[in-house]
Amino acid sequence: MKKLTGLVAALALSCLSVNTAAFAAPNENLPEAIKSAGVLVLGTTSSIGLPWTSIKEGTSDQYTGVEVELATEIAKRLGLELKVQNLGFDSLIPSLEAKRIDIIMSNMLDTPVRQKKVDFVDHIYGGSAMLQTASAAEKIDSLDGLCGRKASALRGAMEAISAAEQSEKCVAEGKAAIDIQLYPDTGAQLTALRSDRTDVALTDLIMAGMLERDHPEQFDMVGAPFNFGPCGIAVAKESSLTGLIAEALDTMVADGTYAEIMSRNGFVKESFITKATINGVKGDE
Repeated sequence: MKKLTGLVAALALSCLSVNTAAFAAPNENLPEAIKSAGVLVLGTTSSIGLPWTSIKEGTSDQYTGVEVELATEIAKRLGLELKVQNLGFDSLIPSLEAKRIDIIMSNMLDTPVRQKKVDFVDHIYGGSAMLQTASAAEKIDSLDGLCGRKASALRGAMEAISAAEQSEKCVAEGKAAIDIQLYPDTGAQLTALRSDRTDVALTDLIMAGMLERDHPEQFDMVGAPFNFGPCGIAVAKESSLTGLIAEALDTMVADGTYAEIMSRNGFVKESFITKATINGVKGDE
């Protein structure tokens, strides 16, 4: 059985520096605290795994994945050094609100609910998918098929919200509720799936596709994708940093750096943006 250590990694809680050589003085329009420190602190969750963020195999302090690569380049273009603070997913927004980190890049979908607490610079299109073991006797072909089943999701993730909403729908239709299991990281979620403690894992669309592609003997992506929409770089509300990140990202799109980073990390062109958008998802919920 192939090891999955390249896709999921142990969670480290320390604030670690990425080797970034800034090629300019800090942008004059940065928030004063960031400008004076000369550092951009990224909050992310390495246990989400590749292609988003992971810890390089064989190390405890070197990060890899599309989020860290994009963040490194954005920091450079703002004249800053990048530091990474590795946190549980459900701790990211509270840490941003408490000013312990400056931005979040962690496969976080831009939603109207989250926009009440943070602003987003949308930078990647993503979504959710259902993952089962390749040996599962009965395949689930839709969210409606989750009624009465054991389904897992990461705590605080959009998939957890989707599972709760679907469970309410099941009950309203006279069916059994979903037995929802919430996990702190992807590694624990996949372990539960492989050991048959859960019937299906609700997880990131891109990662589910990579797991099925790289480990077909273990995993099947089932049903149709859901929650498709933009993932965003989360920034404190009304911060001048938001517009500066959007400008930096647009220059990366224009000169091809964005496409190079995305392609190198296995993303298809349907996931690419053509222009950075601030709070691109509209609605009340």
